[in-house]
Order: sequence, then C-alpha cells, then structure tokens
Amino acid sequence: MALRLSILYVGSRCPQELAPEGPNLFLACVNTPDAIKSRKQRPDIVLMDPFVHDTDIDPEKIRPWFDAFRVHNFKFSPAVFVIVPEDTRKSVRLSLIESGAGQVVDWPLDIREIEIKAKGAMEKLHLEQTLFSKTGSLKKSFGYLDRFKNELKEIKDELLEDKSNLNTALKQINQMSEERRRLKQSLLDIKAQMAADMDGFGQILYALIRQRVELNRGHGERVGEIACFIAMKMGFSQKQLEDLSKAGMLHEIGLLFLSKDYLCEKVSGEEDADQYPDSKSTVYDQAMMVQYPVKGAELLGHCRGFERAAAIIRCLNENVDGTGYPDGLKRHHIPLASRILAAADELETLREENVSFDLQELLSGLEPKIGSRLDPMVAGWLEKYAVLHLGKDKFKVRGVGVEQLEPGMILSATLFTRTGTKLLPAGQTLTRPVIDKIIQYHRAYPVDETVYIKV
Repeated sequence: MALRLSILYVGSRCPQELAPEGPNLFLACVNTPDAIKSRKQRPDIVLMDPFVHDTDIDPEKIRPWFDAFRVHNFKFSPAVFVIVPEDTRKSVRLSLIESGAGQVVDWPLDIREIEIKAKGAMEKLHLEQTLFSKTGSLKKSFGYLDRFKNELKEIKDELLEDKSNLNTALKQINQMSEERRRLKQSLLDIKAQMAADMDGFGQILYALIRQRVELNRGHGERVGEIACFIAMKMGFSQKQLEDLSKAGMLHEIGLLFLSKDYLCEKVSGEEDADQYPDSKSTVYDQAMMVQYPVKGAELLGHCRGFERAAAIIRCLNENVDGTGYPDGLKRHHIPLASRILAAADELETLREENVSFDLQELLSGLEPKIGSRLDPMVAGWLEKYAVLHLGKDKFKVRGVGVEQLEPGMILSATLFTRTGTKLLPAGQTLTRPVIDKIIQYHRAYPVDETVYIKV
C-alpha cells in the first residue's frame, strides 16, 4: 500500500490479515492497555480489540482502555480504531466514537478499510500538527507583540518624559534668550554710554589743552582733520580714523606737565616776554618740550578707550632719519599713524607761525623737513592737502594724469612716487624732456595717480 503506517494492536489476538509486513506497514502487538505505557515510539494507528470474548458489547467497558492510552506522554495522540464484531449495532458504534474511538472497524479486518480510514486519520494528524505549529507561531507572535507593546509603551513614556524635558528646556532657552537679549541691549547701552563718556572726557581734556597750551585755538582739531584726510587716502579703517582723530586733538596733552611760567612764555611769545619778568624756563621744561608726547601717552594710556591714541602720540617726535625721540626709530619702524600725525602737526604749526605765507612759501617751508623729519610718502599727501584746502583762495589748481602733462605746466605740489621717492619740487615748470623723464620713470616706479598743477 502507498501509505506508510505504524500500527499497534492491543488485544489477545494479533490479526493475521495484517501479519505480512511490507515496506509501508509495521505491526506491533500487546495484550493489555497497560502495556502501552512501555512503548516509547508513537504508533500512527492503535487497533483496540476489547470485545474478542464478549457477546454483550458495552462501550463503558472500554473506557479504562482509553484512559490507559491517554496517560501516555505523546505530543500528538495516535488515531484509535476499535474493532467490533461485524453485526454490531449502529448505536453501539456511535457510542464508541463518543467515548473516544477515532474509527470503528469490523472483524474480520479488511486491510483496505484500515488504509482508507488511516489515510483520513493521518490527514487529521497532519492538520493537528499544522494547527499546533501555527498555534505555537501565533502564540510566539502574540508574545512578541505583547513585548513590543510593552516596549512601545515604555518608549512612549520615555518620549512623553523627553517631551516634558524638552518643553522645560525650551522654556529655559527662551528665558536665557530673553536674558541674553536684555544683557546685549544693556551692553549696547553701556558701550554707548562709555563712548559718550570717552567723547566727553576727550572734550574735557581738549578744553584743558586749548585753555592752557594751544597758541592758536582749534590747533588740535585742525591737526586731526589733516591727519584723517591723509590716513583716509592711505586706506585707514573707520576705527583707525577715529583713533587718529583723538590723537590729533590730544597730541599736546603732555605740555600740561610744563611749568606755569614756561607756558606763559610759550603763550605770550618772545615779543611779550617783558610782561612776564619773573618767568624762567627750567631744564625740566626744556627736556619736557622734547619728551612731552611720551608723558602725554603715559597719561592717556591709563584711560580706557584712549590706549591706541596714546600709542600714536608717543612716537610723535620720532624722525624718519632716526634722530627723534624717545627711541630714535627710523622710517617704517615708526607707526604709520604717528608719521601721519607728525606731518599734519608740522603743516599746521608752520601755517600758524607764518600766517603771511602764501601756499608756495608754505610748501617751501616743508621741503627741508621731507626725508629727515617727515616721511616722503606721507609728505606727498600732505602737500596735496595743502594744495586742495589751503591754496584755493590764492590760486586755482587742478589735477591731471601723468599722460596729460604738457610743457609749460607748473607743479603746485611736490611730485613723489608711490614709494615716497621725490621726483620734482613744487613750483617746477615742466618741459618736454622733464615730462618724458617722468613718463619713463612712471613705467618702472609709478608716481601718484593725480599730479596737481597751477591753473
């Protein structure tokens, strides 16, 4: 037969119909139901033969047989076929099935009948195994699901806690942002107040300088204006221009350390010396006239906001040829802002001391100081300032490019290269050979973009 079966016969007679074993049939026989307990291998079919000597078939008599079979620890119970006489009533057969029999077969046994009914029992077994497997998988899935639900609940609780913490953190951040905004505004107010205080302090110092030191009122302001013009042309930043303007206004603050008598002499001048018969300049005063920028820088250095202006003022008396004070610095070793301030102070002082000078005489007065006291590159811009701002009432000037120069033109300002080398003095009348020389030199060492000439 095609179906491979393992059959266990329980009874006092081993059926001869099943005795011939083939490759698809295995038959084992035991005498009593208790003998089932000793079986380790699970059979596919159990054939029970409880009525072999009974003429009165009572289904209740085989219940102990079923109970003995059920105590065996099989995961899947084998199908139980009960053998009854052929003439057994239908009601008895049904009672046997109700009592636990899977099938009822007639004696004598028909191998074909057993195969057909065993096939159905095996299919049922396979369904039970499949159901068991699916049920186990389903239980495992439900277990996973329950675990995931618990984990999800924990995650949800954590998220709620994180959300609460985040809301708290956001509130704190908002409070910190508001506090930062308030502090920032407060800092801006403090900076504005400090700037106003520094401006006020600078005005106080300048008022003191103007009252006690300046020979000509407004000298510091004019020096700062000239210095800022040159510095702006040389590419200074706005902050650097502000510091240079402060330095221009306060560059004479060191003169406040001079004695009152010496200041009286300085203010009155030699022609009025007889008005101060008791005034005498001391060695200290004479030394202070050289070192007053250092003294003034030391004073300003202690004032917050004036440190950079103090650094500019300190090198005011340094000369580009190295003969100045206090350190004898040369050329580029002197801060550029200090070189610009020195040039502006020289021009304004020369103009104040010689009010009758015309522009040409003023520029001629600057000539001896260029290269010794003054940086030639700075002096070039200084002369341009003089031409543009001090000479317009005396004569007219205009600026032209090197390629526009013509014979007969007169230079109104000294012509320098961009590196500060002097080419021609102010007042020079241009000729064709001179212009050719300028153009030839300009190709190798560019001169100023604008050449100022008299109109």
